[in-house]
Amino acid sequence: MNPTNNDGPKSGQRIGASQRTREFQRRLGGWLSVSESAARVAQQSIAGLLWPPVCRWCDVPVGDGTDFCNPCLAALTASEPAMGHCCRRCGFPQPVIAPDGPQLPCAVCRRVRFEFDCVVPLWAYQDAVCGAIVAAKYAYRAPLARAMGRRLAGRVVSLGGDHGPPDLVTFVPSHVTRQLLRGGLGIEPVAEAVGAQIGVACRAVLKTTRRIAKQAWLDDQARVGNVRGAFALKRGYASGRSHGIKGLHLLLVDDVLTTGATANEITRVLRAGGARRVSLAVLARAIRRHE
Repeated sequence: MNPTNNDGPKSGQRIGASQRTREFQRRLGGWLSVSESAARVAQQSIAGLLWPPVCRWCDVPVGDGTDFCNPCLAALTASEPAMGHCCRRCGFPQPVIAPDGPQLPCAVCRRVRFEFDCVVPLWAYQDAVCGAIVAAKYAYRAPLARAMGRRLAGRVVSLGGDHGPPDLVTFVPSHVTRQLLRGGLGIEPVAEAVGAQIGVACRAVLKTTRRIAKQAWLDDQARVGNVRGAFALKRGYASGRSHGIKGLHLLLVDDVLTTGATANEITRVLRAGGARRVSLAVLARAIRRHE
């Protein structure tokens, strides 16, 4: 008589139970995913009702995913086409474009020495741009600062460069007393938005060593002296070492480029710390008549 195999049915039952368990887990995962999606949609809908999207500059209602209303966008971006054909060395718009792009150096930067390697300006510092840049420095206008940073990031990507993307985004620091007066962090929110948009980390690697006068109040020579020795690399509280920037390509973000005195001073500090390359990205380039 053949021996009876008692393990067969039990083994089959175990396999069947295991399959049912996996199927249940698969369906449960699907249900949870759908529920989470529905919850997110509901949350976004409620947020849209409570806080409808508005223009980051004038606060009029706009569509979802829109930073500026049409009139504000037109006013802010009026100079974008011209600034898209600027000299990559000094950021000055070029009246005549050669077939292979702007020539370096241009007539302006032949007369001026810049320490940074190149500059990417978004707008000309004029008209509505002036007011928007000043407003973006205050804490309550942080959404405006981030919106401008996203647009600057688009210009950084579009102009690209032969040296590839930066390894790190950083920014010109502002003195703590100025931050307290404004209730904001200066250009930092703009830099953070640039970094997030281009997928590169943003880190504060610089600090001020003393309070400086506003550059806008000074002539060209006084601006150089005003910022000399005013910046240094930050050091970790625990290790006492400066942030590692040796061999890195840094993207330095600032609001306005006028004479380049601040950017030059900071570039010297970054290069002394080992930075390989320093590119400058600014919301606006001041266009002065004598240039």
